[in-house]
Amino acid sequence: MIGFAFIGALRIFNQDGLTRELQNLKKSNILLKNILSDVEYTSALDSTGSYEEFISEFYKKNNIGLPDKTPVMGYVTRGLNIEKKHFGIDIAAKYQDEIYSTGYGKVIFSGMSEDLGNTIIINHPGGFVTVYAHNDSNLVISGTNIEKGQVIARIGETGNSKGPHLHFEIWKNNQILDPREIITEYKNKDVSIR
Repeated sequence: MIGFAFIGALRIFNQDGLTRELQNLKKSNILLKNILSDVEYTSALDSTGSYEEFISEFYKKNNIGLPDKTPVMGYVTRGLNIEKKHFGIDIAAKYQDEIYSTGYGKVIFSGMSEDLGNTIIINHPGGFVTVYAHNDSNLVISGTNIEKGQVIARIGETGNSKGPHLHFEIWKNNQILDPREIITEYKNKDVSIR
């Protein structure tokens, strides 16, 4: 009886080899599912002929949220300029306005950058990453799961900035995308020099 009590105590405190092995197997199974899911995204992208096909077919079929919600109401005052290392668009907005997540995802960075000031980076399904910079305040921390449309920050002018605005970037599989192509509202509200 004492032996069974001892074995039970070991399992409760995770000191039993079998219990640890079962927990490791469970973690490995979750990791394997995540890897297979990522492989499915990648193979779907590779099997299509174009980005537009990928968006229309794979995303609609699998009901995965594209990061296409408007992060802030405002006007695009500076566009994408890869030669000058400007990898996103600048959206002029009122100081302290709310900034919204453009899609479902997980915060992978929430902190300060010398150039971009208060910055949030969100990883989205399907290889998308969004960047929100020059924030007055970040309202979410790294590791937070984010809903589409959730308030994540407030407009500011931290870092290398000349006025309140949002610097916003969208990346797909480590490639820079023009946010005006995904959030079409910004095509109509673009006052930048093209």
